[in-house]
Amino acid sequence: MRSNEERIAEVKRRIAEKEYKKRLRREWAAAVCCVAACLAVIVGVSLSMPDTVSRIEMGTSSGLETAATMLGGSTALGYIVVGLLAFVLGVCVTVLCFRIRRLNEEEQTGEQKGENTDGSHQ
Repeated sequence: MRSNEERIAEVKRRIAEKEYKKRLRREWAAAVCCVAACLAVIVGVSLSMPDTVSRIEMGTSSGLETAATMLGGSTALGYIVVGLLAFVLGVCVTVLCFRIRRLNEEEQTGEQKGENTDGSHQ
């Protein structure tokens, strides 16, 4: 039979393991939601581009300014908006990559904790 201290230690270990798995599930759900939101924004912008392009009047801007004027009334504002959108997308992708890397590291350390020194699982 186990002593009271051993039972308490086992209960604490199980609670910590369940909390770890719950936190891991929450983080994966957040990562999936972020990916879905990014894809929704990309699809939404790509679907709105044909309408935006069709509203451009021919002869009002040179060929190089056309891309920037799709998103704003002036060339400078368009380039600012495109730059900000590119920056935000880059930040989102970077954060997502760091979260995925951290989750993978936590899974690997969790798997290593579940093994005894002889390699057998507890």
